[in-house]
Amino acid sequence: MRFAANLSLLFPEHVSFAERCARVAAQGFSYVEMLFPYDLHPQEYLLPLEDHGLQPLLINTPIEADHFGLAALPEAKERFRADFDRALHTAYSLGVPAIHVMAGITQHIEAQHWQDTLQENLSYALHQATGTGITLQLEALNRRDLPGYAYWNPADVLTIVQAMNSPQLKLQFDFYHSLVEGLPLLETLQSCRDMVSHVQIADPAQRHEPNLQQHPEMLQALLYLLNTQYLGSIGCEYKPAAQFEQGLKFLVILQQAGLCTTPEHTSCT
Repeated sequence: MRFAANLSLLFPEHVSFAERCARVAAQGFSYVEMLFPYDLHPQEYLLPLEDHGLQPLLINTPIEADHFGLAALPEAKERFRADFDRALHTAYSLGVPAIHVMAGITQHIEAQHWQDTLQENLSYALHQATGTGITLQLEALNRRDLPGYAYWNPADVLTIVQAMNSPQLKLQFDFYHSLVEGLPLLETLQSCRDMVSHVQIADPAQRHEPNLQQHPEMLQALLYLLNTQYLGSIGCEYKPAAQFEQGLKFLVILQQAGLCTTPEHTSCT
């Protein structure tokens, strides 16, 4: 399976985008994730990506100081549509095949109200994305980090995705969020596997690189993905305990298990 480097979390804020691209490419990564590529013009992101032969796979819709996503907020429909159009333009400009649509904090909104809003906004987004080849994704986020977010259980995301019944809407599954919530990882992944288009991984303790010895269930889940012909990527969306390069040692275990095909030039070869 191929692993993608998350350019946003794997480095401290002071590291330039160009340096991030150079360092992940030096470790053999060909695929990357970018959380919020909106500070620069898309061309300023594209040039370093192209210079280092990197294919971006995923971006998120924007967040701001006053919100963590707008798709489920009834009073913010126009703002959501403007933000989604911006994300779609950015994804198209960078050749990104997937957008994580951020729902937002809904704890003070009546459930049916925010769910109706989310459905309406997803319908708009899917219409806008028609013909682009870009997949939209929803992801359950844990309550420890994001209390009040619209959904923390992948089962709830699965219900929404199935109700929308669009081939362009899929489920983004993060080992980290499920483990933080104490969910049985393998069983939870199995329950929604058919709708999963992208997977991410991190250790549940402090969101560092995966400790596969302490959490063998992550290895079991990866083996399950391999055995079910999962064709997507595994996003390394974590904050290294030390330097980025040192944090890649967990790939040795994955290589020994026959799970890691990319990156090519790290210890996982």
